[in-house]
Order: sequence, then structure tokens, then C-alpha cells
Amino acid sequence: MHILRLTGIVLTAIVIAILTLIVSPFDFKGKMVFGLSKVFSKSILISSGVKIECSGKEKINKKEPYLFISNHMSYLDIPILMQALPSNIRFVYKKSLTKIPVFGWAMYLAKYIPIDRKNARNALKSLKDASRLIKKNISIVMFPEGTRSPDGIIHEFKKGITIISEETKCRLVPVTVIGSFNILPKNTLKIKPRKVKVIIDEPVEYTKDKSLLENLRNTIVSNFEKYK
Repeated sequence: MHILRLTGIVLTAIVIAILTLIVSPFDFKGKMVFGLSKVFSKSILISSGVKIECSGKEKINKKEPYLFISNHMSYLDIPILMQALPSNIRFVYKKSLTKIPVFGWAMYLAKYIPIDRKNARNALKSLKDASRLIKKNISIVMFPEGTRSPDGIIHEFKKGITIISEETKCRLVPVTVIGSFNILPKNTLKIKPRKVKVIIDEPVEYTKDKSLLENLRNTIVSNFEKYK
């Protein structure tokens, strides 16, 4: 069953990557690519036996771009949030994921934002690219821990998100993903099907207050500890 799941994901990824390559030069507003990403993420979750219980969608205005801030426990967090969040979104993701055959290529072609945290200049450029997407009314999703949690614990948030907030003055939305670590933790490709919970909190106005990042993290940690 494990091999069948992975095979299904890879085959779907190949098809979606090819379609993305074909439509992306003509998709000026990114809507077709986003639709393909939704189909791809849905197929991954079906193949993985993952079901989502989501609360808080009603707090989101689909016409407003946001900076979504989420904890990060698993490779599956990206398809989970792609299905859970009601906005047209792109992810800022670890550049090394681009090296994953097919899956990484599809993300790059869909104009997701790869970030190299080991190179400050390149990382800054990536954050500027993300800011430009928000100004085009496309929401951005960031994992401010910087990488997947190795132990199922939410780690400290890095300060990079403040650059996007300062550039765009968009509102930030804390999002909590609960249960994905047990499906596909770091350092394994063995998938364990189960239900995950996604909690979307109220949008928060941007402020230069140093407590902003800590408050966002506290909201996510509180939800995570309550429902894990």
C-alpha cells in the first residue's frame, strides 16, 4: 500500500508538472496554475489517505491578500494548506525542495517562492518576490520556523516575515496545522493515513511592535497544544 500511494503521487505530479509547463506562459494572473496546484494537492491527500477538518475559513476575505503564517511539521503541510486556505496562495518554501523530482519542479513552475536561508542576499530577494505577489493580490504562506520540525514541537520563528509585512502592510493570519507530523514526519517517506485539523485565526494588523512575531507564535502554539 505504501508503494502504491507513492506511485500515485509521483504519476499525478508528472501530469500536473507537464500541464503547468504548458499553461504557465499564458497564465498571466496565475489562476490556471493555481487551479492545477489545487488538483495536485487534492490528489496527494487522497493518495495519502489524509482528511482535513478545517475551522475559520469564514474569517478570510477572498478579495484581500494576506500573509499566512503556519507551523511546519511535514511535507504534507503544503498540500494540506493548499486545500484548507480559501485564498489564491503561493508558498515561500525551502529551496532544497526544488530538487525533489517532479514535485519540486511543479512548485517552481507554479511561481512558488524558493528561499535559500544560507544566503542572506538571495533570501532577501525571495522575500521581495513574495511581496510583489501580495501586491498583485496573491496571498503568501510562510513557515517561519524555516524547516519542518524534527520532533513534533513548534520551534522558534525567524524574523524574515517582517520584511514582507513592512513592504506590503498586509494583514497576517496565524494558521495551525495539527496532526501532520504523525502522517509523514521528517526523515521518512512512510505515510500513515489519518485526519488533520487546520485552524485559521483572525487576521492581525501589521505593526512594528517587536511582540508581533511572538504573539503570532503564541496563538499557533496555544491551538496546537489544545488539539494535538
